[in-house]
Amino acid sequence: MAPPPTLSSQPSQAGKTQKSISSFFTPKPAAGSVLSQKPTPQSTKQNGLGRGSGLFVSQDAPDEDEDEELPTRRLKRAISNIHGDSGDRGPSKRFRRSSEDVENAAPESETIASPTLNREDSTNSKRRSLQPAEKPTSPLSEAKTSERTSKYVFSQDADTPMADDDEDEQVKRQKERLHQKFVKKLGRPDSMTEIKRRNHFITEETEELDAENGLDAEEEDEPPKSTKGKKAGATKKGAAKLTPMEKQILDIKRKNMDTLLVVEVGYKYRFFGEDARIASKELQIMCIPGKIRYDEHPSEAHLDRFASASFPTHRLHVHVKRLVQAGYKVGVVRQLETAALKAVGDNRNTPFVRQLTNLYTKGTYIDDTEGLDGSDGVPSATTPSSGHLLCMTETNAKGWGTDEKVRIGFVAVQPTTGDVIYDDFEDGFMRSELETRLLHISPCEFLIVGNVSKTTEKLVSHLAASRTGKKAEQARIEKTDKPKTMAAQAYSHISSFYADKVKSSDDASSSTALLDRVHQLSELVTICLSAMINHLTAYGLEHVFDLTKYFQPFSARSHMLLNGNTLTSLEIYENQTDHTSAGSLFWTLDKTQTRFGQRLLRKWVGRPLLDQARLTERVEAVEELMQNEGSLASDKLRRLLRQIKGDLEKSLIRIYYKKCTRSELLAVLQTLQTIANEYVQVSNPEDSGFKSPLLGQAIASLPCILDDVVSYLDRINLGAAKDNDKYNFFRQEHETEAICDHKVGIVSIEHDLEEHKKKIAEALRKKKVDYVTSSAIEFLIEVDNTQLKNVPASWAKISGTKKLSRFHTPEVIKLIRERDQHKEALANACDEAFADLLTEIGTNYQSFRDCIQSLASLDCLLSLAEVSSLPGYSKPEFITDETRIEVSGGRHPMVEQLLLDTYVPNDISLSSASTRALLVTGPNMGGKSSHVRSVALISIMAQIGCFVPATSARLSLLDAIFTRMGAEDNMMKGESTFMVELSETSDILKQATPRSLVILDELGRGTSTHDGVAIAQAVLDFMLRECKSLTLFITHYQALARMAEQWPGGELRNVHMKFTESEGGNGEKEVTFLYEVGEGTAHRSYGLNVARLAGLPGGILEVAQVKSKELEVEEMRRRLAYLGKMMPNVLQGEGEGVEELVGAVEQLG
Repeated sequence: MAPPPTLSSQPSQAGKTQKSISSFFTPKPAAGSVLSQKPTPQSTKQNGLGRGSGLFVSQDAPDEDEDEELPTRRLKRAISNIHGDSGDRGPSKRFRRSSEDVENAAPESETIASPTLNREDSTNSKRRSLQPAEKPTSPLSEAKTSERTSKYVFSQDADTPMADDDEDEQVKRQKERLHQKFVKKLGRPDSMTEIKRRNHFITEETEELDAENGLDAEEEDEPPKSTKGKKAGATKKGAAKLTPMEKQILDIKRKNMDTLLVVEVGYKYRFFGEDARIASKELQIMCIPGKIRYDEHPSEAHLDRFASASFPTHRLHVHVKRLVQAGYKVGVVRQLETAALKAVGDNRNTPFVRQLTNLYTKGTYIDDTEGLDGSDGVPSATTPSSGHLLCMTETNAKGWGTDEKVRIGFVAVQPTTGDVIYDDFEDGFMRSELETRLLHISPCEFLIVGNVSKTTEKLVSHLAASRTGKKAEQARIEKTDKPKTMAAQAYSHISSFYADKVKSSDDASSSTALLDRVHQLSELVTICLSAMINHLTAYGLEHVFDLTKYFQPFSARSHMLLNGNTLTSLEIYENQTDHTSAGSLFWTLDKTQTRFGQRLLRKWVGRPLLDQARLTERVEAVEELMQNEGSLASDKLRRLLRQIKGDLEKSLIRIYYKKCTRSELLAVLQTLQTIANEYVQVSNPEDSGFKSPLLGQAIASLPCILDDVVSYLDRINLGAAKDNDKYNFFRQEHETEAICDHKVGIVSIEHDLEEHKKKIAEALRKKKVDYVTSSAIEFLIEVDNTQLKNVPASWAKISGTKKLSRFHTPEVIKLIRERDQHKEALANACDEAFADLLTEIGTNYQSFRDCIQSLASLDCLLSLAEVSSLPGYSKPEFITDETRIEVSGGRHPMVEQLLLDTYVPNDISLSSASTRALLVTGPNMGGKSSHVRSVALISIMAQIGCFVPATSARLSLLDAIFTRMGAEDNMMKGESTFMVELSETSDILKQATPRSLVILDELGRGTSTHDGVAIAQAVLDFMLRECKSLTLFITHYQALARMAEQWPGGELRNVHMKFTESEGGNGEKEVTFLYEVGEGTAHRSYGLNVARLAGLPGGILEVAQVKSKELEVEEMRRRLAYLGKMMPNVLQGEGEGVEELVGAVEQLG
């Protein structure tokens, strides 16, 4: 039967707990040391258990005093061993004890534990603790007890000194210090110490300072490993040194904080830190958690690595394009070293050298190669972005309020095509001139030089924002400084930039003319040009400004002016519903087959011609294509355009920038060869098969590039170019000397490797040995494991299996290294030769560009011809003797295509010699706005060179079309609806000429009726007397109809939209819109009918109808009362009274 538990068995578990805590702060004994090396006393009886390395267990029954003395003594000795302040300098002992043993000093709790004691030791100790304590009777034992425990014997005599009271107090203080250190080092998970440690407020240095202030000096000397917990180690790691690659990336990032860096690391591209978080969100890729910030912030001290996201290398341009479209500035950091060259270099033990090699934004991203496949050859239905990067600056505003004047200069460049537009103009407080230019150019990126006024900044921000809410349609805005000496610096910079081009050019005369043309630019344009050159230099696109042939001023008066309101109101580029191209004039006319043709057509639509000779040529070309539809020449041209799969204009500029791939170059040259071969027999315009000079010249320019294209293609190896093989891209006879040398070197080394097989065979005692390739490792020698005795010790084992081993000899290793070096040098030589070829092709850029422009013109003419072939379209006739618009059966070109029903045509006749203005009235939804818009759109289509949707049209060339339509406030400028209305009207009155068409829709409706009528009447009178423009004035004010009487010559005429009125089944009047224009004035607008169509509740309509009748009756009474007052004046014979009376009677009708 097991003995009952005693007091000695209980503290043993507590002793284990105490051991686990106190030993945390107790230095471990040195390796190989023992717990006690005290010599065994001769008088002590030893048993088998006590023999060993000085270890002993006393079997003598100790007396009570001795049992009381032992626990306290052992505690003091343990403390002495920790601090080194004990008188006994012998080796330390390790033993288990409980806190209860120390406080109570119970003899039953005495247990000596040792790691070297076995289970029998523990059993014997328990057996001895169960024996009753016996007091010693021997004097020797008594003396011995007194000697050992005299300091701890209890005495009731107050005079007996307690020799070790101070030591007891020291023990308690030491225990308290140990406890405090335990709390400080570990703490609770929610303690302030732990929170501070997590936030890096407690570091190794602060802990040492705390130790100096609160602990003994001996404790500070403890080894770091014994005082450092796991969490402290993690904190140290979080704030530890960065890896060399991370340091490299941080250095690049600190220089480009506004750039999203894509870093090449092995076979992947990686994002780090905040860039990884953004990329994960935009690209929907996984982000590995880690540091987000790039500074050593305490909040991230517990993290030991950066957050990261990655994708494979072949997906680079897919993800870069998505980030660029989202509005980010993206930089690609590439490895500039290869493993082979690095292995033999002096920096073999350093990280790969990485540099920022490419920068991309919306306006500078030209590395998109999607246009090379056939799927991208068809233009998309979405609103096309012009892709312009616009740089603008502004002088300080002069004046204030409505008299504010600023001067603005800008340079807009389209990197994908090389077109450059510039302008310098003065603008008013509405910034209408700037808005017009921005809407025409439609930039995808802004670069603002210096500070601009708040009005300008708000306008730019408003136009840069996406109207559809899509991030990809937002324009990017970037700002740069403008020092006070910017004008002088810009002039010097541009002079030096183009002077270098003059020195390197072979044609001195053209280069000098280039420099003179640049010096003629205005100061603001020069500032913008300098800033743009600096900006594009970082993207490697500064060479676009070498092509000054494509510099075009925006303000050239060779085109019809369509201001911002006109572009919006007439829906030239996008509709007003969802702001897409569907339903716009550009959408109606766009039947192009190529991307570059689509871009050119967009320019034609926004800039109708004013030169009648050019316009006549274009119309005749369209007419000839219509008449010859189905002919051999026409079908040949259409077939050729359908064969063009890529964007040649964009690919050509990529060749000029030296950014195209080998396969892309081959595709461009083969396409140009196909185009030239189609018309190789055409040597002059007469041989083209068309009578039109415009078509003949365009076709005759196509074969001019054939010789150059063939000479380039003769150098290229077709199969290697398709596979993008750089090593065999050039045919053998056209390879450079460097390429040949390195290829010969590689062949020589491979020959030496073949010869080396004989020596290998001799060493292995074989007749023949062949190299094998395993895991992409070449030139391995396989040896059966049974024949390893023949392998020299100098051979290096690379891999093996259970049956065989694979080796490299020292000679093979040397030759492979030399071959790899030759391969890397060969790759560099191939890249240099390819770059030289691109440079040579770039010298012929203008001739190739002219060929592509001719092809784009043919594409646009075919598109206009296809539209002109629609039923009901007629050729416009242009007159020059007067300003005239005379249209019979005119229709709205976009509404006609979208309507399911037949569009009702209308006639109109305006002339500067007769009727200059029409006052259009009619019911709501009667078709007034559609009618006046159709007149403006027919004029624009005619001056583009297209047939018009009308039975006949006789038109003069208009220099501008101005519109004031719609009602909306301008919250970004803090202007009300009426303020916007009058400000736009004011701009029209300042800019309109006798050759302009002006459309004013419901002017004056934003204020009270009397003020609105007065303003509308005054503006209409000014248009007739001063501007003398052709005017279409829509109004609901019937009082304005009497103005026609003031113009007996018929300069102002009243027309209205016809309708019929009938009684409905429920007694209500029903109105039927006829959408026809008739003479006279409509005396009612029938707003209640529109409310009924809009679905307003019947109760509201009934109340409104009652109120309308009451107001009509009240108005009639007031007019009759007024007539009654006028009668006495009429009876007295006053002429003016008679005229007023007649007018009042007419209004009653």
